[in-house]
Amino acid sequence: MNKKSDKIEIRHVIKGIKRISSFSTVFARVDELLNDPKSCAYDFGKVISKDQALTARLLKLVNSAFYGFPRKIETVSRAVAIIGFKRLKELILATSVLSMFKDLGDNVSFTMEEFWKHNLACGIVSRVLATYKREKDPETYFVAGLLHDIGRLVLLESYPEKYSEVLIIVREENVLMYEAEMDVFGFTHEAVGKELISFWKLPAFVEDAVGFHHNPKGGQNSSSYVDVVHLANILVNAASIGSSGEKFVPPLNPDAWERIGLKKSILNLVFEKFYEQIEEDTVSLSVDK
Repeated sequence: MNKKSDKIEIRHVIKGIKRISSFSTVFARVDELLNDPKSCAYDFGKVISKDQALTARLLKLVNSAFYGFPRKIETVSRAVAIIGFKRLKELILATSVLSMFKDLGDNVSFTMEEFWKHNLACGIVSRVLATYKREKDPETYFVAGLLHDIGRLVLLESYPEKYSEVLIIVREENVLMYEAEMDVFGFTHEAVGKELISFWKLPAFVEDAVGFHHNPKGGQNSSSYVDVVHLANILVNAASIGSSGEKFVPPLNPDAWERIGLKKSILNLVFEKFYEQIEEDTVSLSVDK
């Protein structure tokens, strides 16, 4: 491998993101409302209406053929009541992040469409795995899975030429992408993603899953979210659903598999559930071209 050149600090990478300040504060306010038993659809509507782009996307979603309502839905509060509070949180988070990076060009190894298909699939598989594990809130696993590779987009936007070096190493030297990232940058997309999630003040479970999904060694980062997203990423890569640029399927950590505690026979059922849910999630979270 090449020796990494000019030293880059992760904090400088995060500060250098052009649109970092544009991450929607609506997400944080909606999260507060979700934890308030007195909140209603009208409260959510007032918050969302302040973000014109999100309002337009929400109304477009509920008026799509997927929901099939005979009359047009014109108010945000009615749209919120239809889509549901938890799905609303997912939509806001995903829309904000996807919009932030929508102008990134397609790379020689993968397109943005393939990249988000991979991440969406990881979110869904994480949610399904969490359901079979009987976790309290499987939707939170969806969020962790959806954002697990966000650090890779940060590096692609901030250092496109250097990231091309990563992709050349992956292609020519047959290594995993995070190994090539370490060689070129001195850190991986996991570390960048973890720093970004912390900057955004998103929940700790998202930060853990994003920061350790390739390396769930246990100890402080042994949360169920890390293990589940780790497995989901491997399953999605093995099934070739979308692409994050990996040439090979990342290795499974046996301790993570042991901690998850599911039987191998459950994996076929996981993918059955995945294909049942992919259409709805694709409609909800797809990005306009």
